[in-house]
Amino acid sequence: MKTNPKYIVFDGMDGSGKGTQMKLLQETFGDSVVFTREPGGTPFAEEIRTLALDNPLAGKSTPLNNFLLFMAAREELQQNLVVPALRSGKHVFSDRGDSSTYAFQLHGEEHEELLDVFTCTRELVFAEGNGRRQPDRYIVFDLPAHVARERALRDPRRVQNRFDLRNLNYYERVQTGFRKFAQHYPVVFVDAMQSREDVHRSVKEILAKEFAA
Repeated sequence: MKTNPKYIVFDGMDGSGKGTQMKLLQETFGDSVVFTREPGGTPFAEEIRTLALDNPLAGKSTPLNNFLLFMAAREELQQNLVVPALRSGKHVFSDRGDSSTYAFQLHGEEHEELLDVFTCTRELVFAEGNGRRQPDRYIVFDLPAHVARERALRDPRRVQNRFDLRNLNYYERVQTGFRKFAQHYPVVFVDAMQSREDVHRSVKEILAKEFAA
């Protein structure tokens, strides 16, 4: 059992190659790491994911209501997957996290009025104690907004949701959101314009340093 298991979030704009890197990491680490995603990761959180991402009624609801759905899924994930995994001594790697909420909903969707709500609810979800803690590191795959949009829209493997059908300005705002998030939380950016192999090499170097800390 690891005495200092790490909680790592992998994030970035759609089209950044994040999913590919997560698959490579699963091949490398296997069952020694708990892999999950946000929103989702537990049966109940997956139900919330479907409601928040795929139900057309969600797009007609209020920004605050949609925000709270994502936070509800996050709370469920923390309580019933992340905390138990860390307590058992396993690292947790999450495909997206609160960094996405900050970048996509607050900045991409232009709802910065929710920043105080974000800060408050984040403190509750990641409250120190009872095994809870905020992610140790956010690894964000970074590439130009126009490249991310082009990749996301032409990828035949992607099942598009209501957040995908956005213009270039939206993607630029999301990119700005990740940069602003990095001003407050432990983020390291990886150049996603590199080859898949070079990106993976960069990720492994970051993880090696994180595990040694």
